[in-house]
Amino acid sequence: LSKMKFGLDLKQQIVEGWESGYIGYDDLKELIKKISSEMEKETKKKREEDFFLLLEDELEKVNRFYLEKVKEFENEVERLEATAARRQAKKKSRGGADDTEIKSEELKMMSSLALSEPTEQERMIKLHAQIGQLQASVWLNTQGFEKIMKKYDKFMGLRHTDKAKTPEFESRLRNEAFKSDRLETILERFKLMRTRMNTEQGRVELKLISGSANKPLAEEIAARLGIPLSPAKVRRFNDGEVNIQLCDSVRGCSVFIVQPTCPPVNDHLVELLLLISAARRASAASVTAVVPYYGYARQDRKDRSRVPISAADVARMMEAMGVDRVVCVDLHCAQIQGFFGPTTPVDNLFAAPIAVNYFNMKGLESPVIVSPDAGGVARAKLFMEGFSRLENPPEVSLAVILKQRAAAGVVASMHLVGDVSNCDCIIVDDMIDTAGTLCAAANELKSFGARRVFAFATHGLFSGPAPDRIEQCVLEEVVVANTVPLRPDVRERTRKIRQLSIGKLVYSAIRGIHYGTSVSALFEVNIAADLIA
Repeated sequence: LSKMKFGLDLKQQIVEGWESGYIGYDDLKELIKKISSEMEKETKKKREEDFFLLLEDELEKVNRFYLEKVKEFENEVERLEATAARRQAKKKSRGGADDTEIKSEELKMMSSLALSEPTEQERMIKLHAQIGQLQASVWLNTQGFEKIMKKYDKFMGLRHTDKAKTPEFESRLRNEAFKSDRLETILERFKLMRTRMNTEQGRVELKLISGSANKPLAEEIAARLGIPLSPAKVRRFNDGEVNIQLCDSVRGCSVFIVQPTCPPVNDHLVELLLLISAARRASAASVTAVVPYYGYARQDRKDRSRVPISAADVARMMEAMGVDRVVCVDLHCAQIQGFFGPTTPVDNLFAAPIAVNYFNMKGLESPVIVSPDAGGVARAKLFMEGFSRLENPPEVSLAVILKQRAAAGVVASMHLVGDVSNCDCIIVDDMIDTAGTLCAAANELKSFGARRVFAFATHGLFSGPAPDRIEQCVLEEVVVANTVPLRPDVRERTRKIRQLSIGKLVYSAIRGIHYGTSVSALFEVNIAADLIA
């Protein structure tokens, strides 16, 4: 399996012939390592100067390439607009001649001239692809520069200090030429032309809309798809009511709404329902809700008298709003898919392979996958099987912690089934809320002789005292996916949390759904690991 490194991801995404338009990430990273390992003061200072000079050169290179491409796209848009205007003028001069007759004459003309020049449609398709590629390069370069400066602060011991250079650099980055809105202007002009062409040819256009719950994930998915995020205004009145307005026409389009129902759960749930309703009332051809974190998932059964099955009720509300399909990531209980009717397919994607790939780089000794409760054994077993596809797969074993609760969120007793002595343990769960169970399980494993204890959970909620508990317990590191954005206070209260992206996984699912190709590979642990790595 490929190592999960940003540098590798960047190399895989570079467009052939556009090499000069991307940050020299590896060169900058190598220079940072040399600075941090240099002991001689003068040499270290010289290398620091070289680093910042190289950083400026990289910024200038990226800006120059961006401006050249934008100018090229502006010229092409003007030519296409002129061509469309001539075609409309010709149609009017013929007194509203039949479209079929005009197209037939155009085809005859093209055939007789044996045109070697690309047609208007081919030019539109090429321009669309290149705009998407430039949009993706902007996102990749932004990520690259931000990561490089964070690495500099980390290696120089400046992170979380007043001397950290990252905040100032990120502020400056927002004003760089390659972050300007000129590409957005071109996109608006292009979308008008594309809408006319799609209407004429009966094509279904893909629209990606984001709520306010996890905008960074939606932006990453849009960059990978090579399309712009369709703007949506999400406002709140003084009394707390949510006000939604879609700023783009979605008539006849395939709409995907990215909105996890993470805390505040009720606000984000209502926002999701209204976004679905807005798209449906705006005559979208189909509406797919991409819900990386499905709120109310823990209330999936009637375990005592006079309680609702809230997970089912949320499903019914989404169907009532008119959703056609739902995409989730690691549902708390897979049977939640059955709460939706047969006309509303649900794709429950797995995020575990990305963590398998990550932990493989940790140099684990005698790894043991631990389920924190009996109900999570299947999930832990699936995680364990992910190691089997490694080039030199380690011998991985399984352990289970049996717990008894005194009340919701309160564990009365814990018992270990399995051997963890002198082993590196990975506790696998679907979510971390207050982290009480997780920290108690980690301490329990340590008391049974575990060498190191890690944890992986797809959804990191980190409510209440969770960050403090994690910082103070024996856990080496807690790895979560970015289905739920990390709050700033969580990062400040603990440095043990590492967040990994599921952008590639969700992008692959959306692409498969829109273009009608199979998404079954995404449910296979081995194949999914390649898609995410």
